[in-house]
Amino acid sequence: MFTTLVNWRNWRLPVKLAAVLIVPVTIAVVSGVLQIQSHMERADSYAALQRLEKVRTALIPVVEGVQAERRVVAEGAGPQLLQEQVRRTDAARETLRVAIEKASLSEVVTARMNDVHAKIGRLPALREQTADVPAAVKEYTSLTESMLDVDEVLASDFGDAALSKTAMGLHHALHVQEEVLYQQSVVLSGLTRGLLAQAEVRSLVESNVKLSYIAGQFAALATPEQLNSYWQGFNGPDIESHRKMLSAALLHPTSDSASANGSRPRPLPIAAADWTKASGAVAGSLDGVVRGLQTDLRDTVNRLRDETSDAAGAASALLFASLVLAGTIGFVVGRHLLRSLGALRRSALDVAWEKLPAMVATGRGSTEVEPVPVHTTEEVGQVARAFDAVHQQAVLSLVEQAGLRANMRNIFVNLSRRSQSLVERQLKLMEELEKFEEDPEQLANLFKLDHLATRMRRNNENLMVLSGGDVARRFTRPIPLTDVLRAAAAEIEQYQRVQVHTAPSAEVVGYVASDLVRLLAELLDNATAFSPPQSQVEISASIEAGDIVQIDVVDRGIGIDPDALAAVNGRLEAAGEGADVQVFREMGLFVVGRLAARHQIVVRLDAQQGKGTRAIVLVPAELAPRREESWESFRGEAIEEQTMTMRVPGQHTSWFAAAAAASPPQPPARQTPESARGFLDAFQRGVQKGLPDRQESR
Repeated sequence: MFTTLVNWRNWRLPVKLAAVLIVPVTIAVVSGVLQIQSHMERADSYAALQRLEKVRTALIPVVEGVQAERRVVAEGAGPQLLQEQVRRTDAARETLRVAIEKASLSEVVTARMNDVHAKIGRLPALREQTADVPAAVKEYTSLTESMLDVDEVLASDFGDAALSKTAMGLHHALHVQEEVLYQQSVVLSGLTRGLLAQAEVRSLVESNVKLSYIAGQFAALATPEQLNSYWQGFNGPDIESHRKMLSAALLHPTSDSASANGSRPRPLPIAAADWTKASGAVAGSLDGVVRGLQTDLRDTVNRLRDETSDAAGAASALLFASLVLAGTIGFVVGRHLLRSLGALRRSALDVAWEKLPAMVATGRGSTEVEPVPVHTTEEVGQVARAFDAVHQQAVLSLVEQAGLRANMRNIFVNLSRRSQSLVERQLKLMEELEKFEEDPEQLANLFKLDHLATRMRRNNENLMVLSGGDVARRFTRPIPLTDVLRAAAAEIEQYQRVQVHTAPSAEVVGYVASDLVRLLAELLDNATAFSPPQSQVEISASIEAGDIVQIDVVDRGIGIDPDALAAVNGRLEAAGEGADVQVFREMGLFVVGRLAARHQIVVRLDAQQGKGTRAIVLVPAELAPRREESWESFRGEAIEEQTMTMRVPGQHTSWFAAAAAASPPQPPARQTPESARGFLDAFQRGVQKGLPDRQESR
């Protein structure tokens, strides 16, 4: 890295141009990204506060529902009114549950909320035990205070300066309202009985003190507008009436004192309707304050989130505009310099990757070169003219090399055809000699010569395949798959070791059959060469999914290590490309690759469990379709004709007579090994006779 920085003279021209702009652009990008990130983080925090605000908004109806149930129980309104209020409270609880599921609450709030849910879970039992009104009022009050504690924790999460006072002021307003409604329920409970208990009076005094304290906290946090709305609600005849009735209740003798004096209890000098109206008016005034604070909090949170989101968008747009402007300036400045160099580079790459490889692949092309489209006389133009000269010399060299390769290929093809022609004449001559030879030993020797000549013909055909020529042997009719396997076995030297299994009913199309025979013969030859002489090589076929014909050649030889196996499969997939000494050392392997690629046949080698190698040949369904017509009509004739051939060595049968039989019949006990070899040689010549006339190169 340090060396690259020091050698700045070797930098590419775009890099040098970019280096001029990289420092200011980097500073602008870093600053912009940091600013955008800050805005996005604030927007996310306000989004979280929006969710908290929704939880608080859903919590307040639950608090109000519990307070209303407490009032109904305290005034003894009856079960019907209580059930109506219970339904409203349960609906508010469901709304709160949904809001909590959508919000991400802190651990403290979650713990408090779990406590509230546990207490709310006792509501059904509490509603069944409303006979003891003071105890029920106490339980309802405990639940309400728990929910207000949760609201206080929620309010403390509004840490933003623009929101914290309003959030906490809302909590104080709810608390003031709770104290007023608590006083309402306690007095109503006493009015139902006629007198208040000493504990109830004490709780009313404590509630009044708490109310004054919380009201002072609210006044310290509220804005002038919020404070004005608060004090407007606490002025009026209902407020004054509420204060007087509360004072009368606190000063009236309690039921405990009346019992101690033994005097007759005197009821509270307060009408329940008047008390309900006055306390309800105070609570209603506070409810207006609560609603106003809720609206202020919601509007402020939404406004702050919108502002931060807009700020993030504006910063992103400004950063993008700055980058576009910097890029435009760099593009305009460097365009003139880069245009000529770009044209030169594109022309060079086109010559290197397209034109020259195309000439190498086809061996054809014009010797005229297209000049680089840079027509200036300055340094870049001089480099372009120099490249044109190099291109011209490369084209001339390629044309010369292509001619040499074509001549060598033609030489190999002509030599192969001449040798093949001589081998064919030799085979015909040996066939004539075999017809009239009666000495079994001489006949066996002639069969060996016949087989060696057949192998020589296959080597000539392999050489022609590697030279790019086409082999003359072609079938014009579909050939049964079983016959293809047998013909491949008959092509190799150690044909006695090949065990051909019955193949499925399929036919190989004519133009593929001869190449498939040659391909399988090479695999069988390789299998017999690299396996013990006493072992057998098995060849079988099956039809797999998609009607693909799978042919397996299995030997029990020395096997092959994984690295060598991968290398062999790699050369097979390469389709025998290239021509060097390695091709002639492993001619069979390259021929298999060429023939497989010609017909899109897949060939691969796999290691057998234990030892040995398995060659797998996958023939596409269109090259070896299932055989629909029945061959049973002439199978018997073919078997009979083969039996006659086995009994008379040297007698030959036609291609279809040899190809129709599914498997050779068991020889009679009196036959000798020479007669069996004679049968296989006769079968091979039957294959040869079934071929069209071969071309001979003289």
